[in-house]
Amino acid sequence: MSSLLLIEAKLCKNSIKQICKNKNCEVIILDKNLLKKLKKKCGINKIILLTENILSRDLKIYTTIKEFIKSKNIFFTEIGYKKSKVSNDKAFSNALINGSGINTETILEKIINLK
Repeated sequence: MSSLLLIEAKLCKNSIKQICKNKNCEVIILDKNLLKKLKKKCGINKIILLTENILSRDLKIYTTIKEFIKSKNIFFTEIGYKKSKVSNDKAFSNALINGSGINTETILEKIINLK
């Protein structure tokens, strides 16, 4: 199973990069060209979105990911590093982890290892 980590630049630490490298998980830093980068990826079965706070459902980044996943059979997990208020709108993700804090790396590794 191929995994893809979408991460905010400020959270992209060497330890997270090392986990992804060891587990054969690609990393993309969130930016304006996200859709273009996602379209180049083939064979992705799992997308992990790691942000400082859980994203609002109407943000461009979230809607871009949602549109990319919509017609594909991709497992989508959202991880918020800091505990934040989560919107009442229905999430498109299969799993949502809010306030992972110091456990982020452990959680990330376990999600990547899921079959």
